Amino acid sequence: MIPVGETGSGWTLLDGLQDAHPGTVPLAGDLPHHRSDRATPSVKKVGQPDGFSVVRIAFRGGDVMADHRTARPVLVMGQTGQVEVTVAGGPAGGREGRGDGGGGRGCDATVTLGPGQALGISAGRVHSLRATGPATVTLLIPGGPVSDDGRTGGTIMT
Repeated sequence: MIPVGETGSGWTLLDGLQDAHPGTVPLAGDLPHHRSDRATPSVKKVGQPDGFSVVRIAFRGGDVMADHRTARPVLVMGQTGQVEVTVAGGPAGGREGRGDGGGGRGCDATVTLGPGQALGISAGRVHSLRATGPATVTLLIPGGPVSDDGRTGGTIMT
């Protein structure tokens, strides 16, 4: 049996992609989440095999990852539960000049990701994630290193 976290010639074994938000289900290795009183998901870099980073995002019911954009394309993969991912319409995910006049989200698309499903999002595209119940997604980010909390150098929108 290969130990988790083991790296060999050309391969890396990662684990913990389905782990729940810290504090919702006790798991070995859980650390206290510094923002557990806020309705935001727990974000943890799980590993960095050659050429990409792997990040686990664990939601409690009601957790929201607000509008943001990333400097690189990402692949969001459903692991457990359901996560609504809203991707902004328009060039580069811009919110300006939508022409909807009502301050709405224009021609945005909302996809509900479940286990076994994946959604690719282009670099620079504004998007948000929301879970109505406990859920976990895995984020694959191509290219160089990302920070331990999964940041790629993108922008958080307010």
